[in-house]
Amino acid sequence: MMGRFGLGAALAFALLATPAAAGEQTLDKLDLAIGKALFKRPWVPAPASTRGDDGLGPLFDARSCTTCHPRDGRAPAKIEDGTAGRGFVLMIARPDGSSDPVYGRRFQIDAVPGIPPEGIIGVSDTPLPDGRIARAPHPLELGYGRLDPASGLSLRVAPDLKGRGALAQVPDAAILAIEKEQAASKDGVSGRARRITRPDGTTAIGRFGWKAAQPDLASQSAEAFFLDLGLSNPYHPEPWGDCTPTQTACRNAPHGNANRTEGTADDALEIGRPLLDRVVAYVASLPAPAPEPLPEPERRAGARLFAATGCAACHRPALPTRDGGQAHMFTDLLLHQMGPGLGDTMPEPGAGASQWRTAPLAGLSDALADETGLLHDGRARTIQEAIAWHGGEAAEAARRFGALPMPDKAALVRYVSSL
Repeated sequence: MMGRFGLGAALAFALLATPAAAGEQTLDKLDLAIGKALFKRPWVPAPASTRGDDGLGPLFDARSCTTCHPRDGRAPAKIEDGTAGRGFVLMIARPDGSSDPVYGRRFQIDAVPGIPPEGIIGVSDTPLPDGRIARAPHPLELGYGRLDPASGLSLRVAPDLKGRGALAQVPDAAILAIEKEQAASKDGVSGRARRITRPDGTTAIGRFGWKAAQPDLASQSAEAFFLDLGLSNPYHPEPWGDCTPTQTACRNAPHGNANRTEGTADDALEIGRPLLDRVVAYVASLPAPAPEPLPEPERRAGARLFAATGCAACHRPALPTRDGGQAHMFTDLLLHQMGPGLGDTMPEPGAGASQWRTAPLAGLSDALADETGLLHDGRARTIQEAIAWHGGEAAEAARRFGALPMPDKAALVRYVSSL
């Protein structure tokens, strides 16, 4: 398995050589192997006989990273009897960006013994006359009373992680140049880079997550550790995870930092900087998904149709990287207004309810093979359905796709399905 790291490992080491990595250490292939093991590790509640494995929860959605990212890919995103399975997460926030006063920022479906979980993620799928399915979440069996009426909800699928190290290497200047280019165009496509204010007051360009809420892999991974597994880390040091002050039993439950009272502040964290660095290095090392092979004439014809219909305006086949290479991920990393059909009820500062970062299409062939569903909440079962949900800035591209002759439409679908 170590042989797979090649170029991806070089990207990972480049990322961790930047000032953003506080470890001030040189990581090697052994560190990547450790990061992989941490990614796959099933965490347990504290206290545990092996202190390095504990700290899960008290509230959580999964016990390991691989629960939601099997084979480093997109979550299964299955709906059974109106209930969301593992790999879905339900985000919660009020319009000003603050969390729900009772349920926090995430509706967690699991808890350590003695603590009630927050509930079950119910999902309503409504068939539409054109064959599409409209999807909306609704929490069930609420463990702590009602949500704040001002709180909005956003159901999301854990995305594919492969190739994210390459996206981390795209310069901010390249993203901002695309933003400027689209603002000057007259085709109705005008994406916007999401500006993230860091805790120290500086501004960074968001690029990770369905709404580009995170500027780098470290902050994205740290949020996942904190919200999905309830593990404290340098970005989120609270030992009780997403437990709110009203969830007193949750706050008072044993935490993984209980016996870590010596050494530096980092030693008191359930995921300290050395562990976080190695997980980030592993994720950064994952190569971009390889497309399915197509006969060259078929591939060229599909690429031409992809550009002619306007799909490539947002799903850019490649972006430049700092080392002079390219990230072949089919995204522009910008937020786009996608129309009310794809909106949720959770606008947030910097991203409206119908604004979504252009999802990378690299790895789409794997998602189709695994039947994970497409779009942010897995509602679309086919490429055609996903396109039909494209409104707002993407409405013209969807119209052009619909107007194609059947042979061209089939050729474009085959090309996109191979990515």
